[in-house]
This record gives sequence, structure tokens and C-alpha cells, in this order.
Amino acid sequence: MEEIHLNNSVQEAHYILKQVKKYFKPGIKARYYILVVNDRFDHTFNFFFNIFKPKHFSRSIPLHRIKCYSLDYLENLIKELQQETQLTINFVLFENQRWPSTNQLISYKRSVKD
Repeated sequence: MEEIHLNNSVQEAHYILKQVKKYFKPGIKARYYILVVNDRFDHTFNFFFNIFKPKHFSRSIPLHRIKCYSLDYLENLIKELQQETQLTINFVLFENQRWPSTNQLISYKRSVKD
């Protein structure tokens, strides 16, 4: 997984989109989405590209690691991604965290308790 910190959310969003384009195959019957994982131990945000094809194993491809551990930075990056692609973006391990600008919950999914 690429770990270059570009110090600019727009540049990092374009880098992620460039990585997505390597694996996105239009015309193939597959479901694609971007997964953003909050790594609370390393204080990073990790991006993955998930591919589901009928009658095949699903794939999760690491795209990029964001070292700037700030929700403001992540929010700007996500806004840029949403302007450039219509892919679904899912968030993991963001329970009870809110976007700084709108105060909306980032993820509505609850974590599974052991």
C-alpha cells in the first residue's frame, strides 16, 4: 500500500482515483466500492478498492494510506473523491465520529462487540 503523504487533500484524492482506475473495468458485471478504514492504532486512514464479481471471490485492493490523521483533512479528501466518482464510499471504525463541517455521523454502522 502506498504511504506517500502529499500534504494536500486534493492531490491525495486524485492519487486514489488514479489507483482506482487501474482496477476498474467497465462492462464487467461487478460491484465496486471504496472502503475507508480508520486505523486508530497507527493514526492513519486506509483506503481500499473492493470488487465483487458474481461466482468469484471478492477482492479488496489496498489503494493508499493517509498519514494526516485529521477529520477535517479526510472530509476535504472525501468531498473531492465524491466530485470525481460515483462509486460508493463505505466507512469502517468511525463509530460516534462526526464530520466537522456538518456534525453528521460519518458511519451509521455499529461495531460488533465481542
